[in-house]
Amino acid sequence: MEIKISLNEYADVSFIKKLLSQIKDIKSIEISEDDKSYSWEEIENSDEFKNIIEKSRTEFINGEYVEFSEELIDSLFKK
Repeated sequence: MEIKISLNEYADVSFIKKLLSQIKDIKSIEISEDDKSYSWEEIENSDEFKNIIEKSRTEFINGEYVEFSEELIDSLFKK
């Protein structure tokens, strides 16, 4: 089940997110700045996604990358 909440431009988003995270049975909180949401299929098929992947491959092949710690990766993906 989902609940959608619309906020005005002056809302304290970080406070609202922290407040909601303290409510029992809240599984996750996602913040979106636009009215359109995209499916993973739409994202994968977009030209922007293809360009980003190609740029990432090129940078990796050229050795232009930075290794991150497992802690950083875990915090990004909320493990």
